Amino acid sequence: MAPPTTPNSQPSAPTPTHDFRATEPPAAKVHVALVVVQIWFASLGVASKVVLRELPPRGLIALRASFGALFFLALWLLRGRERVALADLGRIALYGLFGIAANQLLFIEGLQRTSATNAVVLQASIPVFTVAVALLLGLERATAWKLGGLVLALAGALVVTGVWRFRAEDARALVGNLLVLGNAMCFAIYLVVSRGVLARVRPTTAIAFTFLFGALFLLPLGARGFVAAAPAIDRHTWLIVAYILAFPTVGTYLITAWSLSRAPSSLVAIYIYLQPVIGALLAACFLGERPTIAVLVGAPLIFAGIWLAGRSARAERRA
Repeated sequence: MAPPTTPNSQPSAPTPTHDFRATEPPAAKVHVALVVVQIWFASLGVASKVVLRELPPRGLIALRASFGALFFLALWLLRGRERVALADLGRIALYGLFGIAANQLLFIEGLQRTSATNAVVLQASIPVFTVAVALLLGLERATAWKLGGLVLALAGALVVTGVWRFRAEDARALVGNLLVLGNAMCFAIYLVVSRGVLARVRPTTAIAFTFLFGALFLLPLGARGFVAAAPAIDRHTWLIVAYILAFPTVGTYLITAWSLSRAPSSLVAIYIYLQPVIGALLAACFLGERPTIAVLVGAPLIFAGIWLAGRSARAERRA
């Protein structure tokens, strides 16, 4: 899943225009970094599919959240231990519940039941769900473009999940697809509600404590399963686990933050479109999955919905 790069979800005071030309490295470096981030995000479903053959899903997410918490807390300490108000810590605990615990739990439980291809395509709906949450909370104004985008993306998601052609033998995959959609909704809630604290503290500080609270929620659910399974895990599987911890967990956040300091958020966000394409290719190469007709029909509808909703947000920012 991608870090917060979606359109503004609440009104804000005008800020000076930043001259990226004064600080950014050659443009090619930014574009290469953004492609790498999407490869790492897209590879999470494929890598996790392999690991889940030996490690319980809740054990994997408990390990991932704990590692992320330790890494970003160490970074927080090295950067001077920025103070966080007690009220903001309470808010960050809520972010940890939605952005880490519920988000990762629903994704990994869904991935165990459906294909990696379906999971990565359905996760592409996060930007549209973000707009929907902002509309429901009254943080954005409803427009025809936004509502049209939501309808298109929802139609695409329903096609991919297979609700429209449900049969009893498809129950497991359907549940998995719906869990992944729930994962996208939880992360969208996190993106919208976290903007207040992110305006007051550094992103690395917010991420560190979000991971900390997420780990506290997930450890009771997954620690026992991880400890029981760990001795029998193959060495090659441990290498894949290390990859998940280093790149889709930590590397994506760091490189996205680096990119956002050197390029407009609109450029960073548009690269999300690559994620389902890369994910489907990786699933075909490493898992032997092939995109179904439902994916080929539903994915363009989701992309069209993202474009329509984003078009309205971009027009509002220009105004």
